[in-house]
Amino acid sequence: MAKGKAKVNYLGRSGVVMPQTVPSWDFIYETSTVKSEKYDIGDRVVLPDGREFYYGKSSAECASGQACEYVATGVQSVGVVLNSQAIGDKVLTLTGGTHDAIAKDELRGGFCVTWPAAKKDQFRGIIGNDASAEDADIKIYLDGKLTVAVVAATTAVEAYQNPFASLRTGSDASLAKAGVPAVYVSAASMYFWVQTGGFSFVAPQSTVIGNEGVGCMYRHDGSLEAVQTVIAGGATTPAYDSTQYAGHRVIGSYSGNGPLFLLK
Repeated sequence: MAKGKAKVNYLGRSGVVMPQTVPSWDFIYETSTVKSEKYDIGDRVVLPDGREFYYGKSSAECASGQACEYVATGVQSVGVVLNSQAIGDKVLTLTGGTHDAIAKDELRGGFCVTWPAAKKDQFRGIIGNDASAEDADIKIYLDGKLTVAVVAATTAVEAYQNPFASLRTGSDASLAKAGVPAVYVSAASMYFWVQTGGFSFVAPQSTVIGNEGVGCMYRHDGSLEAVQTVIAGGATTPAYDSTQYAGHRVIGSYSGNGPLFLLK
């Protein structure tokens, strides 16, 4: 990827009246081992019917009909900045810690936070980075200026990878789910679109039925569990249930014809 900020495309949005020739969104249902020339990881597309998708990359197989989970980690443990930076600067250098080699602009779409003083946390997006060898210092470029100066070897800093840069089929209730792959993804290192909002189908558990199964939480594997089932479990909630709200069913249920589900 090249240095830059994430973008959003509202397909079909060209005026008050929809044009005669509507845009094609077949690309939403494609996977590739080569990154799109038009989109970067973390870019967002919104369809006219309200469905919302993010461009991501797999770290393993991603099943369609089940939510995939975020696997990306922090770039390295909390450390300190290498250099002092003044108010208005848009660059930070993290003192090297324990991390893998990082390619140029691999962290685009990620985030960082500095703690220069009490009550003055600074959270910024990352628009790019210089290449960094294993455990070496990391220079990152920010999407906005610093409003509080940072001090070398003193100001604490933490950086996060782009959340959509490492996704796999749900497997762990303790890992947050990103959304539902628009199409089956067969292996790692493939680029694809993840649906995060709007109407979709998500595999339901048998509890997704009746008045107690309208709202749903994600299970470990990215399927749906009724909110009421998770709440009623209390201290005995199964290890496979998470507390991440997925949305609610609109048409049908586990017992038949659906559910058509509204992702939130």
